[in-house]
Amino acid sequence: MIFGHGDDLYRTEVEIKANFSTNVWYGADLGFLYKFLTAHLKQVFHYPEPDAGSFRKAVAAYHGMEEGNVLVGNGATELFYTIAHAFSQKHTVIPVPSFTEYEDACTLYRHRVEFVDFCGIRDIPASVGLMFICNPNNPDGRVWKKEEIKALLENHPDMVLVVDESFIHFVPGRPSVLPFLKEYPNLLVVRSMTKCYAIPGLRLGYMLGASEQIQRIGGFRHPWSVNVLAIEAGKYLLQEGERILPDASDLWRRQRNFSAGIAAIPGFRPLPSGTSFFLIETDYDSRTLKRYLLQEHGLLIRDASNFRGLNNHYFRVNTLTDEKNQWLVEALKQMDISKWVVYE
Repeated sequence: MIFGHGDDLYRTEVEIKANFSTNVWYGADLGFLYKFLTAHLKQVFHYPEPDAGSFRKAVAAYHGMEEGNVLVGNGATELFYTIAHAFSQKHTVIPVPSFTEYEDACTLYRHRVEFVDFCGIRDIPASVGLMFICNPNNPDGRVWKKEEIKALLENHPDMVLVVDESFIHFVPGRPSVLPFLKEYPNLLVVRSMTKCYAIPGLRLGYMLGASEQIQRIGGFRHPWSVNVLAIEAGKYLLQEGERILPDASDLWRRQRNFSAGIAAIPGFRPLPSGTSFFLIETDYDSRTLKRYLLQEHGLLIRDASNFRGLNNHYFRVNTLTDEKNQWLVEALKQMDISKWVVYE
């Protein structure tokens, strides 16, 4: 899905006061990174490493693993497409709702995709060779328990399980399954650098797994997919970036206050979430609601109607500052129904 993601600022000329549509960490102070990248601008006159090898080495050292356990990519999404390519035509399971690029990647490479709700994961057929899960899940913020993931790995040893941990830094305690990699060769863990370090425009991510899996999947990568500035930023952030990572416990506390404020407004029902972003079910049409909030208040939300399993009565928001969160609460309270036909 090239279009239809949350952060579509490029499609509007309206001045945005607050962007609730993207799950990128809003509070990162990147002044130190700007200075670092400015000092490395001359590198754009040269080709990057074909495999981003120096960043791959840095990732391996950061996680205490070997270089053979790491594959890097131009954002996590490129890695999802590379995985789908490597396992083309597999019988693949995707719990829904979830990140739409899993489905799009699998469709492109002719997988037989089976969609299940979260209760349906107990009945995965033996023929399934690949499964994608997002932890915490996008768009609803559901946090998978480690026991649930361990059960999937043990009950389906012939199935490769891809765990997308793009938002793991936004969950209190960071309940990562990276320690499982030593025990389960059928596990792949994908990490994004763009969300927690607030560099979505640079596009950078990596995958960790058994060396045999990484080598096989790596054979489907394109050369030079990671640019030189992204490589340098990635190495630098792994060394210096811990100071800008979000305080997940504080974010979750403010998310619950934000959610409670919206829940008090008739016609809006926030769903439980274990992280900073959450879904809201509404009596109104989410597409029209998005236009109303954008044009009347300069607030951008994520219309969630294009997530499989949802419809046009759902939208997603990310927790921002308490002040900005209150802007959205007040805008929803003041909604002028006589001007905007938001029921369907």
